[in-house]
Amino acid sequence: MKRIALMILSFFVMISFAYGEDDPLTKLKDDTMLYFAPLNGTITAVDGDKVVMKIDSKSPLKPGTRVKLLREGIPFIHPITKEILGKVESTVGKVEIKEVRPESSTGIVVEGEAKEGDKVRISETKIKLVFCQDQNVDWHLADEYYRKLKATEKIEMTDTALETSDEKKLLDEAKKLGSEVALLLTTKSTDDKTLMRQQAFWVSDGSKFIDTEITIDVAFVKELKFGDELFSPHSGEAILAYNLPFKANLIAAGDIDGDRKQEIIVSTGNEIMIYMPAVDLQFLKDIKGFTRNEFLWLDTIDLNKNGRDEIVITTMKDSDIVSYIYELSGPEFRKLWEGNYFLHRVNDSLFAQAYSPYEGFKGDVLNMIWDGEYKTGETVKVPKGVNVYDFTFVAGIAEGDSLFTYDELGYLNLYNEKKLRTWRSTRNTGEFPMTFKLKSTVSYLDKGVWSIKDRLISSHKEVLAVERVPFSNMAKGIGNKSSLIKSYWWNGFSMEESVLINKINGGVLDYALAGDNIIVLASPFMGVNFGKILKGKNPLGTALYIYAVKGR
Repeated sequence: MKRIALMILSFFVMISFAYGEDDPLTKLKDDTMLYFAPLNGTITAVDGDKVVMKIDSKSPLKPGTRVKLLREGIPFIHPITKEILGKVESTVGKVEIKEVRPESSTGIVVEGEAKEGDKVRISETKIKLVFCQDQNVDWHLADEYYRKLKATEKIEMTDTALETSDEKKLLDEAKKLGSEVALLLTTKSTDDKTLMRQQAFWVSDGSKFIDTEITIDVAFVKELKFGDELFSPHSGEAILAYNLPFKANLIAAGDIDGDRKQEIIVSTGNEIMIYMPAVDLQFLKDIKGFTRNEFLWLDTIDLNKNGRDEIVITTMKDSDIVSYIYELSGPEFRKLWEGNYFLHRVNDSLFAQAYSPYEGFKGDVLNMIWDGEYKTGETVKVPKGVNVYDFTFVAGIAEGDSLFTYDELGYLNLYNEKKLRTWRSTRNTGEFPMTFKLKSTVSYLDKGVWSIKDRLISSHKEVLAVERVPFSNMAKGIGNKSSLIKSYWWNGFSMEESVLINKINGGVLDYALAGDNIIVLASPFMGVNFGKILKGKNPLGTALYIYAVKGR
């Protein structure tokens, strides 16, 4: 046993040495940090906005570095001994280093006005930097580099959800966030290597002071991914996790304001709240007025094609189903539609179905369309027993779209374009998240229940579904020990199943797909976080996780 442990330890030591010998990200980080290394100096000559400086620095100087311009003022005198302790310094501008020489360096004044004898300095204080990557940059690469910069403790990271290669968009975002420096990563990839380009800009005037390209071998990227898999407690590790201080049960994601960023929409007890994901969730707006409603379903869709996603809300109100469609109009949300239908988005379409307290889902599934207003359209053919929330379309399997569905027992099914079943799962997906009693015309007759099952999300030929693991097979009603999100892919002959996100503690309340991320809303076992009780914190909260699924 000891020999095996020693072999494993040696293996990891070998990996760490190989990792450090030729780590291009560490070299890039070290070179970048030279622009912010502490230094002191004095202005020895001034010619207009050009200056000559004598600088003392432990690190090599880099052209493009910007230093504070300081001027000495009145002496600072000890109040009792009257001894001169020094002179008060005030910031009067900034100088950018242009040329580095052995004895002196030259620069240009970019802010303020310089005088001979003025001091120049970069202190130990942190630099506010906004870190941005293009959508094509491998997440593991960007994350590793982000962590290396942050670990220097010289950089104060300003987080943004922006992913772009557009310098202007980045600078606009950096100004809004109050950052001093904007850093942009872009990549170009071939079969055996990645060319990563780093650009850095001074936000105040948009001046570019770093433009560096490095070559990264594909083996290095694989090592990063391999390391993640080795040291992650389980597959599908969340890249961001938030503890919400309130109970929530539904989640959706969409571009609510038309800025091409995905906002997160969450339902609480009596309101809808909209957030922007960052290091902390940034609250943006809310929709109030649901004091008598119970939220059943939440979606977003740009059905009216105006570049902004509408928020689609289905609720139970006064023993009836009431759905709403809201859209952001200026600073506030405006209600565009209200009706007595269940509503459900499937891919780029919106579907509706009526409700009866005696049947649950009643009648046909209908297309919901926009024709100057929202209204129901043609009937959608679905297998018997499949309701508006039970299905999604899967493209490209045959000549037409196939249907991936739940049945009433919670088993998954695949129907071909002729509505013939070609596959059924070997086990069901676990308890349904919402169950309601059917009303009976006779008081002593129990008519059973109707249920809303977990969300099915399709992307091309792949379908995602939740599977719940009960705390005990002998007592399934007491809650779920964990949940997982599985991927289903029909290859034409059989269904390929794989676990996309494993061991989500407690139960998945809802989840949403936002670009290359899956956002999961989860509740701890029995709705109580016992770890928080031990820490003296409110245990009745909800967890929100964001998982990266780029490249699927």
